Amino acid sequence: MTTLTKIGLVSFNLLFWVIVLFIGNSFEWNTPPFDTKDGTYYTTMLWGNFFNGLILYVNALLLYPYRKQIKLSYPLAVFLLILITSIIEAYVDYSLVFQLNLTEKLDRYIEDSGLVDLPRWGITLDWFIQNILIHSAWYILSFALVFFLESYRNQQIQQTLEQEKLKAELKYLKAQINPHFLFNGINSVFFLIDDKPDIAKSTLLKFSDLLRYQLYDCQDDFISLEKELGHIKAYVEMEKIRKGEDATIQLSLPSMIRSEKISPLLFTPFLENAFKYVSNEDEGSKNQISISFRLKEEQLHFEVENTVDDTKPMSKGGIGITNVKKRLALLYPNKHHLDIFEKENRYIVRLNLDLNE
Repeated sequence: MTTLTKIGLVSFNLLFWVIVLFIGNSFEWNTPPFDTKDGTYYTTMLWGNFFNGLILYVNALLLYPYRKQIKLSYPLAVFLLILITSIIEAYVDYSLVFQLNLTEKLDRYIEDSGLVDLPRWGITLDWFIQNILIHSAWYILSFALVFFLESYRNQQIQQTLEQEKLKAELKYLKAQINPHFLFNGINSVFFLIDDKPDIAKSTLLKFSDLLRYQLYDCQDDFISLEKELGHIKAYVEMEKIRKGEDATIQLSLPSMIRSEKISPLLFTPFLENAFKYVSNEDEGSKNQISISFRLKEEQLHFEVENTVDDTKPMSKGGIGITNVKKRLALLYPNKHHLDIFEKENRYIVRLNLDLNE
């Protein structure tokens, strides 16, 4: 239970008892031997509400929530609670008669009630029965508090389960990125080994650094934007080695990065897609990939654009793209906007992220 919720709950209960006491003081009561004219009723009202509150809170906070753990059966425990508090309250009221010098009023009440054959203390039996009825009513009222607390507990449990589910799903999605990246990287090196062995070696070294980043530096849900963009720069450099003069690759990064945090590897699937499906014209200058990151007031704007062949359809629903969409929905709900479209033989991805926590 949060501190704010505790303060609200305590404040509500204090307000409730203020209202109860206010209502009690708003009427003229004549409950012999106590009444409001001489002020003796107020003393017994305070004691009475103490016992009423005892019934309410003991049931709501102890008996009902732990009814399966207590040794006594729940109905028996409730019966004993009401019985004992009713006896104690009747005894306290009887003692107050002598403390407040109300014996004459007590004798007159006994006479008017036709209880003269009983000893003076026998009036406590009458008060005991009245207390049983009143405390039973407060026991029923206590379930309003029980309902509130149970609802709050269930809400907390549900939130905890949702958070655990979210963590598990994010962990699963992140785990899928590594083998996906590994598969693409190995594929790239494999096709370079025979034709361009020197480039294959350089690419393999770059790929090793990138893989180390993904395996060891991306364990947290959020990392610094500077570190993530450094990884992207290294990734693009590796692809430049692999592509050589077969494609023109441009990368634009923000000139100033402060302490912004971001979920790692969000952009990697889009970059992989661009390098995988870039057009393959004989003239390398026609095969273009443009990558841009702009940062403005904690709004990160990402765009990657690549030329495509008419005869080679782009994939819009691969594992990597699907995963990143799920991660965006989980990590940046209502804080991202993603557009993926084709225009004039160009495949374009635009992603706007609100990095404000």
